[in-house]
Amino acid sequence: MNLNPGEEVVVAKLPSGKWGALLHLKGYDEPFNLGREFKTEEMTEGWLDTTEANNLIDQYITKYRKD
Repeated sequence: MNLNPGEEVVVAKLPSGKWGALLHLKGYDEPFNLGREFKTEEMTEGWLDTTEANNLIDQYITKYRKD
């Protein structure tokens, strides 16, 4: 994952009551929900350490990052 300064991935409780990861990119007011939901914060943090999560984050960065 290749985040620039001011960009981050955070774990947050979603409106559904489950946990998910949100990608904050410069130039966007709202974060991108990475689309996976988990029962616990710890499960979400564990998923962020996987290749699947890193590939997904890189896809979002490639598609949505504003230069």
